[in-house]
Amino acid sequence: MELLDFSKDEIQKRIDLCRERMKESGFSGMLLSAESNLNYYADYKTHAPWTTFTRPSFLFMPENGSPLLYVQTFVEPEARTAAKCCQVKGFQSLLGPTAKDLHSIMEELGMENGNIGIESGFEQRIGFQLNLYESLKDLLPNVNFLDASALIWNQRMIKSEVEIECHRRACQATSYAHDHLFSMVHGGMTEIEISRLAQKLMLDGGAHYPGFVIIISGTGNYGRISKTASNRTLEEGDFLWLDLGARYNNYWSDFCRAGVVGKREPHLADLQKKIHEITLSAAETIKPDVPVADVARACKNALEKAGFQASFECGRMGHGMGLMSTEPPSVTIFDQTILKEGMIINLEPGVVNDSGVFDVEENFVVTKTGCECLSGGTRALHWIPLK
Repeated sequence: MELLDFSKDEIQKRIDLCRERMKESGFSGMLLSAESNLNYYADYKTHAPWTTFTRPSFLFMPENGSPLLYVQTFVEPEARTAAKCCQVKGFQSLLGPTAKDLHSIMEELGMENGNIGIESGFEQRIGFQLNLYESLKDLLPNVNFLDASALIWNQRMIKSEVEIECHRRACQATSYAHDHLFSMVHGGMTEIEISRLAQKLMLDGGAHYPGFVIIISGTGNYGRISKTASNRTLEEGDFLWLDLGARYNNYWSDFCRAGVVGKREPHLADLQKKIHEITLSAAETIKPDVPVADVARACKNALEKAGFQASFECGRMGHGMGLMSTEPPSVTIFDQTILKEGMIINLEPGVVNDSGVFDVEENFVVTKTGCECLSGGTRALHWIPLK
């Protein structure tokens, strides 16, 4: 399948909209360093995302002129070739540039005065050393570094058609992995063997990278809902719950499916079906101009109507998704976000008990009139053979 990529026009539209929002927010520029923001505003991707603090990268977004991507010389040739709609400069030290280096670029770009947006707020992180940031502030007495997280998220939460297609392909890869894995897994396999197989199948299904594998099996483990693979062997009667995330062009999927080892247990299948019905019932509230808190209440109400105790122990009933596996908004009664067309929302109301994890997460994109489900795979409880 041909790689779906972003055009220069798409990236330039992001930059232009960012500048409109900067002007509205009173910013005279932005200094970005979080990897996902460099992905978003420059289409710059690294060979080892999220795995190293060596070679920090910086994107300077001035009011006028091209943005400037500042990277270490090892990655500079790739940045010059692959990054879009920006100038590229390099620095040599593995420790990163000095405060004077950053100050010089900001002067060159007219960013030495006024309010400069930085990733200091909600679900944002500055991608370089704190002492470098403090030294830079000392060199720029006429600059106020202000939180730009609201500006960034208000833009990134709304996905373009190409971004949505990237999510769709990540979901297709994950759907492929879920269905093929449950047709291949059997008693006697270890969780590590299953996790490796899941990662291979995500790649076989079209993912660029397998993102994560959460795997839970066996009585006493079902409350560990972020558990990674162990040497534990699948035994008769085990409930196997898999939450998989794949990446396509750095955009994520995230949903879970489940099965039981050995004899069929109709009451477990019924509970799985009921949870999926609850999820779809809550999804009926997803549409433009609806507060995400109303979606959270719909999850809570549907669970309680079915006789279950609704719990926000995990903090929420779902979340947004994009260049990160979880992004704003959070599906919680405390989130004030209003849904808009193009947002990605995951719903995962569920029940954890001594029999297993009953959670049939789905990934939705908000459309003009409602929502479209992007996730797939068999929702019914799989029956896993002993051998």
